[in-house]
Amino acid sequence: MSRALVLGGGGPVGVGWESGLLVGLSEAGVELGKADLVVGTSAGSIVGAEAVLGWDLEASLALLDTPWPQGAPAEGPGGIELLLAELTQAASGATSADELRRNLGRIAHAAAPFGEAAYLELFDGIAGQPWPAHYQCTAVDTETGEPRVWDATAEVPLHLAIASSCSVPGIFPPVTIDGRHYMDGGMKTALNADFAAGHDAVVAISCFALELPPGLADPLMDMLNAATEAELQAVRSAGSRLEVVVPGADFLDLSGWGLNLMDPSLTRQAFTVGKRQAAAEAERLATVWGS
Repeated sequence: MSRALVLGGGGPVGVGWESGLLVGLSEAGVELGKADLVVGTSAGSIVGAEAVLGWDLEASLALLDTPWPQGAPAEGPGGIELLLAELTQAASGATSADELRRNLGRIAHAAAPFGEAAYLELFDGIAGQPWPAHYQCTAVDTETGEPRVWDATAEVPLHLAIASSCSVPGIFPPVTIDGRHYMDGGMKTALNADFAAGHDAVVAISCFALELPPGLADPLMDMLNAATEAELQAVRSAGSRLEVVVPGADFLDLSGWGLNLMDPSLTRQAFTVGKRQAAAEAERLATVWGS
């Protein structure tokens, strides 16, 4: 049986929560890090690489302690609110997903708050690491809007690939690889689960709720959630047995339903919340994943 793990985007707080989930599930006997394929987007690109490399995920949270370069938007709600405003701007008048992403690419270049070199210093702790087997991470070409999946065959340094996957427009600058520029893979969707289609068992972990609370409606969030649901349906249609992990009540509270995901001060609390949620998820995930 082939197994794939999908780790979605969610800022520093998502790194903490996903790390706690993986550690807690491992302690319960569900070894998601032993997947035949790990696909990471943004926060998930960091956690996925560390898991496949065999790093101590709790200790690795220290890598996020490096201060953001001067000029970065305010940590906390300010970053996510900026991104949502950019998504709204990019979606205005766009007639296709590719056009929306091209619009986002233009915004990413125009709104880059500091230089690329300063941004890449945030990934010094990963620089020089070998590319993990069975690991992929996602990015988006800022000029064409086309999604890009990095793996070992691309012969790109691991830290550059991960940095490109984490390059949230307006918060971090695009990353240059082989003369082209790339931004956060979450500009396709925050999950990118369709890249795991075809495996017998797929577990997808989303740092965002995939439904708004009852009684609330938001056209932008409805559009984003519909795109993610289409990817999940593509996985099911390919014959995969799929289980999806979404934030529990504690993580939704901590993350402010996503608005606080860029606040590094919450990362370790998120790890604890993730470990606690893992206990509630382990039995369900074991039925599809095995040991």
